[in-house]
Amino acid sequence: MKSRRTLVVSAAVVMAIAGLRVSAQDVRSTTDSPTATVTSLQQGLIAVARERSVEDRYKALEPPILATHNLPYIAEFALRRQWSSLTDADRQRFVAAFQRLSVTTYAARFKSVGPETFRAIAAGPADASGRVRVSTAVAREGQPDVSLEYLLEQDEQGFRIINIVADGVSDLALKRAEYQRLFASGGLDGLIAELEQQTQRLTSN
Repeated sequence: MKSRRTLVVSAAVVMAIAGLRVSAQDVRSTTDSPTATVTSLQQGLIAVARERSVEDRYKALEPPILATHNLPYIAEFALRRQWSSLTDADRQRFVAAFQRLSVTTYAARFKSVGPETFRAIAAGPADASGRVRVSTAVAREGQPDVSLEYLLEQDEQGFRIINIVADGVSDLALKRAEYQRLFASGGLDGLIAELEQQTQRLTSN
């Protein structure tokens, strides 16, 4: 199922990140440059891995995830075809459900860290629209490196992530395909219900 594939790719993105040793109290989300944003995300994930439950990791992760990701933009892009026809209230409901699922995915999938080391972070030049790609790779014990490419766009809050490509697979493209399918079969209410079910399943794991 496409929904399962989306979760698998999201999990691969999250579980690939390991190596920094910081506490939750030490995390400061800095987004004044593309590399600073990616570093902030990595530090937040490492700090959260010390928390015992999904709920605790969720609470600790929500601030750095919201700071480093432009989740409202990602949510809107995933429903670009239908977005203009939605009311403000419906848009807010969808973004809220998407935000809960996004943070919960990180919280549920990132449960431990190891001694793996980050490969060098390299930021490319800004494209014509001002977006920047930051690439890195993470070593995993007994498995090939996972290549990660972050696409970041600058707004009033700094440089924020709008897509992550793990080993050549775009998380945003998967979400857009899945959400379009769910919207076509069940409308917005059906889509939100599925996102909430995915969130619940992750929380229960």
